[in-house]
Amino acid sequence: MMSQLKGGQEPQWAILAIDDEIAVHETFQAFFENQFDSALDDLSDLLGDLGEEQESDSGYSQFSLDHAMSGEEGLEKIKDAQAAENPYAVIYLDMRMPAGWDGLETAEHIREVDPDVRIILITAYMDFSLTEIRKKIGVNFEFLSRPVDANELLQLTLSLATQWSQSKALEVALEQAEAASKAKDDFLASMSHELRTPLTSIIGNSEIMIDTLLSDEQKQLMSSIEISGRGLLALVNDILDLSKIEAGKFELEWSDFDLNVLINEIEQTFSSQAQNSELQFRIKKEPFFEYQFVGDGRRLGQVMLNLLSNAFKFTEKGGVTLEVWVDQGIHFSVEDSGVGMSAEILECLFQPFEQADQSISRRFGGTGLGLHISRSLLGLMGGEISVESIEWQGSKFEVFVPCTQSKTKAAEHESEVAQLMASHFRGKVLVAEDTEELQILVRRLLERVGAEVAVANNGNEAVALALAEPYDLILMDMQMPEMDGIEATGLLRQVGCDTPIVALTANVMEQHRTQFEQAGCSEFLSKPIDREALMSVLGRYLEPLESEGGAVEDDAVVSDFVDDELLQLFVERTAVQREALLAAYSKQDWAGVRTTAHTVKGSGTTFGFPELTRLGKEICDAIDHQNLEPVPDLVQEMYKKMQEIK
Repeated sequence: MMSQLKGGQEPQWAILAIDDEIAVHETFQAFFENQFDSALDDLSDLLGDLGEEQESDSGYSQFSLDHAMSGEEGLEKIKDAQAAENPYAVIYLDMRMPAGWDGLETAEHIREVDPDVRIILITAYMDFSLTEIRKKIGVNFEFLSRPVDANELLQLTLSLATQWSQSKALEVALEQAEAASKAKDDFLASMSHELRTPLTSIIGNSEIMIDTLLSDEQKQLMSSIEISGRGLLALVNDILDLSKIEAGKFELEWSDFDLNVLINEIEQTFSSQAQNSELQFRIKKEPFFEYQFVGDGRRLGQVMLNLLSNAFKFTEKGGVTLEVWVDQGIHFSVEDSGVGMSAEILECLFQPFEQADQSISRRFGGTGLGLHISRSLLGLMGGEISVESIEWQGSKFEVFVPCTQSKTKAAEHESEVAQLMASHFRGKVLVAEDTEELQILVRRLLERVGAEVAVANNGNEAVALALAEPYDLILMDMQMPEMDGIEATGLLRQVGCDTPIVALTANVMEQHRTQFEQAGCSEFLSKPIDREALMSVLGRYLEPLESEGGAVEDDAVVSDFVDDELLQLFVERTAVQREALLAAYSKQDWAGVRTTAHTVKGSGTTFGFPELTRLGKEICDAIDHQNLEPVPDLVQEMYKKMQEIK
């Protein structure tokens, strides 16, 4: 039963009365039709002074009243109201109903399906203490004693209904905020992907061109392109880091790191820049830090890199000094003789997207993200940063990070890396890979360093082999016919196989990493295969041995293992894949196009054809994002490139 509203208004608040006496329901109905309307009319007259807009928007008279004769019937009405997306705001509930559930039991069932509805318990007797009631149904309830006073019921209903509306509005706002945050994250992930692809091509091709026969002027131009590309890539990384930090999704990677190696890398990075700028660059530190440290060395290096980049950017004469020391953690300072900063500028220094002033931005460039991200990273690490500066005399930033010392000696770590790179291991490795030429290549790499190798052509074979005999390591391609690597990994983990499984994949975006981890992968190796990364993985899971006579030279790369026989196999396979690509494209079979493009992407660079890898990646990405517009041109370009391979 629903009370009718004036002017055909739709009800805003739905109210349910649960009582086993018809007379009580008639009383509630009379309240709504008489005293409620009268009281609300008086309230509307008062609100009328505020103007017609407020009166029409107040909504205080928008009530509807439903009735239920038992707790069981009331619960069904509540479920129906929720299904119709018109839930009740307030419930009048009799505490004593002889047949069926009593009031408290009814309230418990109500709370299971609707934790937000406000309940008014109506009773002439206190059968339960407030503590007992709160334990069973929470705190969203009030008491009214019989006989019910109409004005008291009105005021309490208005108050509780308003609270309920505010709570619902807050839920909607939070859902909208979460949806907006997710949309932003998805956009940034997509933009990152779209920006990284051309930037990687620009930087990589620039590096290759610099090493070819170019004039000095041409090399200078290519170097400028490379530097600009790296600058853009750094900006993309900064924006992504900032987004993750603000969303609370940024995670540090705690592991042993070598401070000596970090400082050496920093020195190599900035020494040439100092020479080109005719600036002095000094590093003051202990001769050698004997032990490694536990922390996120990569992010600590990022902070150091940001501070030094700024120091060189804002210094035209004199020099920059990096000082590093250890005292209950790692301390370092970056001091320059550059433009310095005023007291006013120092106050807003670490705010995002802000620089010293517009003249600084115009003169030196930059976005103002570096210092904000650095302070945020240090905050996550439990560290701190301070700054002293005098305008036109220079600045000094000092950083402290509370890293603990590792038990691993730095010298031991360096010798271990050298040993790993010098080519032997003992252990059995299962390689699951459907591309024949990559099967042969990975087998050669592994057998040259002493590993015993078995090969599976798809996920089904990989599962069968892995369960038939023990392996020390499984290298699992993630996209294979019949059963892919993620499914195969999940199946092996479900049946209790605890062999380390390393994902072998060209998909290295964060969402893919999450899929690998959820399936049970230990870590991942990206395609095209990097020998140093592969050796590092082998060092973690196989038994290292003394180097023997047939060791690979330290400067060997994956391409050194591609001989005429393997290259001829690649040429033959490319001809087959080329026709498969054309057949799928002619039928507009985009899944088939993607499968072929993915296969070509995984092997192109390895065999000396990086353009195939690039095109395969762009085709896969376009199809994955359901953006088919560029696919025809990309397929035609890939087909032409594949025709050239003979």
